[in-house]
Amino acid sequence: MRTDVESLTADRPTTGTGWRHRLSGSSAPAYAVAGLLVLVVVVELLTEPNFSSSSNITNLLRTGAVPMLLCVGMTMVILTGGIDLSMGAILSVCGIAYAKLVMEGLTPELALVLTVLLGAAIGFLVNGLLIGRVGLSFFVVTLASASLLSGFALLWSGNRQYDLSWDGVARTLGNDALGGVLPYGAMIAVLAVVVAGVVLTYTVFGRSVYAIGGNPEAAQLSGIRSQWVVPAVYGVSGACAGLAGVMMIGRQTIADPTAGNNTIVLYVVAATLLAGVSITGGSGSVFAALIGTAFLQVLANALALRGFNNSWQMVVTGAILLVAVYLDRVRQRLLARGA
Repeated sequence: MRTDVESLTADRPTTGTGWRHRLSGSSAPAYAVAGLLVLVVVVELLTEPNFSSSSNITNLLRTGAVPMLLCVGMTMVILTGGIDLSMGAILSVCGIAYAKLVMEGLTPELALVLTVLLGAAIGFLVNGLLIGRVGLSFFVVTLASASLLSGFALLWSGNRQYDLSWDGVARTLGNDALGGVLPYGAMIAVLAVVVAGVVLTYTVFGRSVYAIGGNPEAAQLSGIRSQWVVPAVYGVSGACAGLAGVMMIGRQTIADPTAGNNTIVLYVVAATLLAGVSITGGSGSVFAALIGTAFLQVLANALALRGFNNSWQMVVTGAILLVAVYLDRVRQRLLARGA
């Protein structure tokens, strides 16, 4: 019997012929969403003159940087069969932490490093160890920590916002653009996607992540130390939220204790699942999450250009999340039948 990590990730069913095999393939949802993305872009180019303006393209990339970065961490968590409902709360706490540090006189660069480390520590120590080492439910742990951290952010900030419009590092990450067109935040988010993609595809750690999500029992028998891999994944998620918290400050020019509300978590989960990252774990890629994020961003932009407010965007995002989960269930059934 094969027991190494590579054999575990290679044992996902790939047999089957015809339409069932094509629909159940792990890349099928990503191709479908990419096709929808192209369709929406073409329609917008033909019907909405402002869509192709340089200012709108820059705004699209700028607003997409934070959810794109968050999707990196969320994808790795979901691949292990979990979900991080506390990501938004970590973002809020880290944003307040950054504001406190720079207002106390630390250099913005050092404050940025400490903020990212704080996010990683919260993810690893609070969520990761309780889930990976103690064995508690990821849903209960991340829901509880989301409530705890949201309340802490409000208490720590005195339930007020901090003006950081003067902070150059946050402004560079969240608002400034290279040549006035390509936002630095978007470049960082894409770099994070590429690095995460390489790690998940070509390293033992990445293959362990897939193995744990695909078959936890077999992964344990093969010698994979899930009690440390899972905390590490939640640590990555927390680090992404910490960096996103500083980027959010740069976009809004304020540190807001409610910046990471539940809406952003819903959005990130929807974007991650939309293009084929399986909610049951073990299947999908961070590049699929990037496609899902791009589709939701373009769709939201199209709605905004036509005068629809944020409420409609929330309705659409929620509906898309339901559809994504349903289609993932259908794909899993097709995959099982074709095994």
